[in-house]
Amino acid sequence: MPNYHPYLISSLPYLRLDMKAPIGFKRFLELCSDSIPKDELAILENSPDIIKEQQKFYVKPKPIVKAWRDFEFMLRNELVKIRAKRLHKDATSYLRAPLDAEFSSAHTIGEIARQPHPLETERRLDALRWNKLDELCFGHYFDLEFLFVYAQKLLILERWDRIRSADKQKLLNGVLEAVAQHL
Repeated sequence: MPNYHPYLISSLPYLRLDMKAPIGFKRFLELCSDSIPKDELAILENSPDIIKEQQKFYVKPKPIVKAWRDFEFMLRNELVKIRAKRLHKDATSYLRAPLDAEFSSAHTIGEIARQPHPLETERRLDALRWNKLDELCFGHYFDLEFLFVYAQKLLILERWDRIRSADKQKLLNGVLEAVAQHL
């Protein structure tokens, strides 16, 4: 199958963190299915499960996939350390590989985690993710790396679409009922 990366990528809508997803992730995969090799399509199809599918799919991952997965693990490990410290617990049993990697944004994560509003914390964490994706994509304009980053950004936008469209009253009632049951 010929690679039509430039044609595909030039036809994709531009993404910004503060926008509604212009296309769904499934539609994105449909657009990719006729334009890129099947092995690359498989990487994109499995991209929502990178953290869950740590060993199953990515035996020898592409460098972009490994870099993103390592970043996600480091980010989540830093959050675990912060939350464990607040609860006066040992975080060791909750940390996930790679444990030896150095995280240059640990101070930033600490600042983000101190936000009083959970939604603002999530927004800032996703902004940090978005910036990392931009960094990973630098120099990649018409290749799998660009498509992988695009897929991750699209997943972030879809998540925010779900958050914005959630029935907040129903969620609040569910939380209040759960709290009342434990009293």
